[in-house]
Amino acid sequence: MKKLAALFLLLGLMVSAQNNRVIYEYKFRPDSTKTDSLKTEWMYLDINKNGSKYYSKKTFDNDSIINESIKKQMASGMKSISVSRQSFGGEVNGEVEKIYPEYKTYLIVNVGNDSYKVLEDRKPIWQISSAKKQLGTFSVQKATTDFAGRKWTAWFTTDVPVQDGPYKFSGLPGLIVEMSDQTGSHQMELKGIKKIPEIAPEELNTQGKDIPFTRKKPIEVNRKQYVKQLSQHENDPVQGMREILSRPNSKVMIKVNGKEISEPKEVLRELEKNAKEEMKRNNNKIELIP
Repeated sequence: MKKLAALFLLLGLMVSAQNNRVIYEYKFRPDSTKTDSLKTEWMYLDINKNGSKYYSKKTFDNDSIINESIKKQMASGMKSISVSRQSFGGEVNGEVEKIYPEYKTYLIVNVGNDSYKVLEDRKPIWQISSAKKQLGTFSVQKATTDFAGRKWTAWFTTDVPVQDGPYKFSGLPGLIVEMSDQTGSHQMELKGIKKIPEIAPEELNTQGKDIPFTRKKPIEVNRKQYVKQLSQHENDPVQGMREILSRPNSKVMIKVNGKEISEPKEVLRELEKNAKEEMKRNNNKIELIP
């Protein structure tokens, strides 16, 4: 009876409310060469009548801290802005937006010092199995798909009338409760659903200053253009920063791993070193084929 009551409450929440947050636990192995590199990040899938947004809680919180710091520095009239790239920031920096009812899907992601909004031109083609099981209070059914170079297994529930799920996955006749790739490198599991208030997104006004590590209005591109930018960034990961530091009177102090640096050559050297080390460690991305 308790399970039934909980289910009716959940159905009422999803149907009557316009703003809901689905919470997923995302476990992933960024380095395929290290079996002990498994990490965990809490992800939000915020759903309203117009669509959904999937993003990292930790990255969102860290961005909010950075934005508040910048706003205070600008309000005080400081000429140079100090940006701290926190080591406790989220590992997942990209966001995924879906627009209902056609489920048009976008990836919003930073590449270097630019932000891109990439229209996804691939749709998961699902094979729905007859296999069913119980996951917590949910009755779920199995489905499989190949997407972006990985083979995926999803367990979805028709108990929740939302054809959505984590990351770019949607199109099943219900909400995705659990998802994992064939290698076990990427796993998402639903941990909760709650109603949230409608909050208008706030854009940071940098007053014309190009400040590193802040989210900018994304440039809309197709997937082919995005892959080109991604390749250029991998070949020269500090190109954007080099352009900023070459401008007259450009003087931004940056903290990297607790170390304050401001001399341009040292900034570039440190950032390039860190970027290349990060790319080497992050060799097992969710999309093997971007």
